Amino acid sequence: MPRPKGSLGETKLKILAIICFNERCNEHSYGYNVWLKLKEKFHCYMNDGGLRNVYHHLESLYRLGLIMKNGNVKVNGAPPRMTYVLTESGKALKDKYEKYLKVLM
Repeated sequence: MPRPKGSLGETKLKILAIICFNERCNEHSYGYNVWLKLKEKFHCYMNDGGLRNVYHHLESLYRLGLIMKNGNVKVNGAPPRMTYVLTESGKALKDKYEKYLKVLM
C-alpha cells in the first residue's frame, strides 16, 4: 500500500540524515550530492532516473518545513546549485533519522 503523500518514509529520513551529516562536515547539500550519497551509502536510486525522485523528496521536505532552501551556491566550479539546510523542525526529528546518520559516519 502506498504511503500517504507528504509522509516521512525511509528515503526522506535518509535525506534528512544526509543533510545533517553534510552540515556537520561543512558541506553543501544539493540534489545531486544527496543522490550520490543515497547511492553510495544506502544503495538506493542506483540509476540516473532516481535523481528526479530525490528532487521530489527534497521539495516535499521543504513543503513540510523540515528543510529550507539556502540559496544558489557554486560548488566545484559547476553552475550554481540550490542548497538545503535543516530547519529546527527537521533537527527535532533527529531521533527518527539517527540510525541513518550512523551509516554516514
